Amino acid sequence: MKKFQAALDLSGTAARMCVADADGKVLKNGILPMKRRESAHLAEFAAGEIAACGGALRDIKKWSVGIGPGSFTGMRLAAALVAGLTYGEKDVLTRGVPTAIAISMAAAPKLPENSKIAVLFDGRNHEVLVYCVKRINGVDESISDGEVLNAEQAGKFFAENAFDVICGQAVEGEAIKALLPAKTAEELQLVEDFDLSSLLRSSKEFDNNLRDLIYIRPAVFTKPIN
Repeated sequence: MKKFQAALDLSGTAARMCVADADGKVLKNGILPMKRRESAHLAEFAAGEIAACGGALRDIKKWSVGIGPGSFTGMRLAAALVAGLTYGEKDVLTRGVPTAIAISMAAAPKLPENSKIAVLFDGRNHEVLVYCVKRINGVDESISDGEVLNAEQAGKFFAENAFDVICGQAVEGEAIKALLPAKTAEELQLVEDFDLSSLLRSSKEFDNNLRDLIYIRPAVFTKPIN
């Protein structure tokens, strides 16, 4: 029986999956545009990606799930799917890996060791979320929990912190630039697309924890009106 490893992400407006063999050789990168609240096609998409590589979902022995920053609903859907697929399977390992490292690797794949990268997201409500990573052994690794900043705070933050690369997704480019000081906005590198191969190469341990997700905007719960 063949063994595979895979990364799955639904932190944005598309489902992404990367499939590799047991040794880490990437076999397929797939993407499916999907509304964050539509989960019906996620399992079908994942099954199709591994089938194209000659396997089935049960043959994936290591799962890396993108934990954002991103959509509360989308990330929960991806985490729940993998948790369900692997429930009770003692020979399967899972972990959550920040999706931000896939964006930073796409923006600047060739950087020297110890380079610092700021990955920016539209935080909504006239705020920008800054997630910081560092290039270690050829792969970006998380070095912060993220900062949610308004325009004034962003100006101070980038005046006090230096980065080798500042990047974000092209679809959020205009919203992000509107909150940055002029010099930082000029340095912003926008990524049209990215794959999840860097999630597979992350050094983060397989701790079987898919609960600690990085939300752009935490869910808000209100008490029902009686």
